[in-house]
Amino acid sequence: MNEALRIYIIDHHLVAVTLILGMALMVEIGWQVGRRAKAKYNASKINASDTFMAAIFGLLALVIAITFSGASDRFDKRRDLIMNELSTISSAYLSIDLLKAEDQPKLRALFKKYVDLRLQVYKKPMEIEDQAKIFQQRLEIGNEIWQGAVKAVKTMSPLSFADTLVAAKILPTISAMFDASDYQRVGMKMHPPPALWVLLFLLAFVGSLVAGYIMGIEERRDWLLTIVFIIVMVATISLVLDIEHPRDGMINLDRVDQEIAHFRNSM
Repeated sequence: MNEALRIYIIDHHLVAVTLILGMALMVEIGWQVGRRAKAKYNASKINASDTFMAAIFGLLALVIAITFSGASDRFDKRRDLIMNELSTISSAYLSIDLLKAEDQPKLRALFKKYVDLRLQVYKKPMEIEDQAKIFQQRLEIGNEIWQGAVKAVKTMSPLSFADTLVAAKILPTISAMFDASDYQRVGMKMHPPPALWVLLFLLAFVGSLVAGYIMGIEERRDWLLTIVFIIVMVATISLVLDIEHPRDGMINLDRVDQEIAHFRNSM
């Protein structure tokens, strides 16, 4: 799915609207089909219908459980990746103190630019083109930081044992900072296969259709249960979708993102 379209759909709650209208329509279609089958063929509810209903809604519950569990795990993983990136940036920034005083100001300025770019990544919503542009800028500034750190370490020549320890401390922390950024970038793109969402929507519609059909066969509407079923299903699927896309919906990672902003202010 196009990134801009996905953001538009989530921001305008089109998924919830589509589910409400679609499920209500399926209930009505099932009701009409059930009534006509009752009038034309004198159809009646068979004993196995409860088994069919239980199978359909059992499968629906299973798919919801799978998507919710996966979305929750990925949400926690994304939060951990943010904290890990903050930790690596902090360690790399503090390691600048090990360099000569004259080499520190330039590296500190580059680190501030680097953190500013990382903060832009956490803004929402962001088009995929903007993400690619910021990632390219991150590579450029990251290369400047790396070259600056390597040059600063080399100025300690001839390297003493203490200088060797300095190099062993600074360069790996900077490398870990870049790795954390890459992990975070990949983590933001991890989502369940579209087929799972298609199956979830399909089962919600089929369940609504079958429920409407049984009510039509019995010629007895139950508005309360119908409304409750639709509301609960829409709320649950919308919640899972928001957890899966925490930078586009109502659920977010703002509190964790603010930790990086606080660190930037302290630099």
